Amino acid sequence: MYAKDAELAEVLSGQLGDETITAAAYARVNTSLSPARMLTPLGNYLVARPAARSSAKKITEQTGVPLDAAVVFGAGSSALHVWTADPMLNRVGKHLGQVPYENIASIKVEGGKSWQPVTITMADGASMTLEGRGAIHAVAAELDKHKA
Repeated sequence: MYAKDAELAEVLSGQLGDETITAAAYARVNTSLSPARMLTPLGNYLVARPAARSSAKKITEQTGVPLDAAVVFGAGSSALHVWTADPMLNRVGKHLGQVPYENIASIKVEGGKSWQPVTITMADGASMTLEGRGAIHAVAAELDKHKA
């Protein structure tokens, strides 16, 4: 489905039935091959995404957070939901799963232009660094509300 950054939370809430998504944002896995995104769309789809998908698989094994090369994070009432995504086309794919808030220690978002570095630290100490855009700060704020 097609969804711009400002529409993500509303569109994704409709997919989960009773659960309301209060904030949602696109995120992507960054690798050493990520600069290939800037070459052409082919550089993105033939070089950067496969490398990011491989890295995402390793991160999923280490942290238990279901990831793909690019995802949408949605802050629900009790969990962080994850969908596959293609941020270049503003497309959201299938729901990969959810991570209960008690399994997440923190989400830290650094400043940036269109894509900001995001570090998610799990309760067991494992962490991952991604890039997020749009309302990624709002997703982090929702986690902080649930942790308080």
